[in-house]
Amino acid sequence: MNLLKLMEKLFIKCLLLRKSNGIYITYYYTVPKNKLNQAEDYEIEEFNEFNEFELAIRHIQSKGANLSRFNVFKGNKPL
Repeated sequence: MNLLKLMEKLFIKCLLLRKSNGIYITYYYTVPKNKLNQAEDYEIEEFNEFNEFELAIRHIQSKGANLSRFNVFKGNKPL
């Protein structure tokens, strides 16, 4: 998760990419930082599935992903 400043407001943002059974799954979550206590009313949460890795990468980049900040998870999976 990271903070994003957009139009003078701070947002919490999370992007994930996972491969499962040959399908690439992307996850996008964002909520204004000042609305965390009311997240269910202000959050945006998306799951998308792609057959091709490149399409999944392009999708999460279009949501603002900086691939240099991505890490590999071993063991517990966040998605």
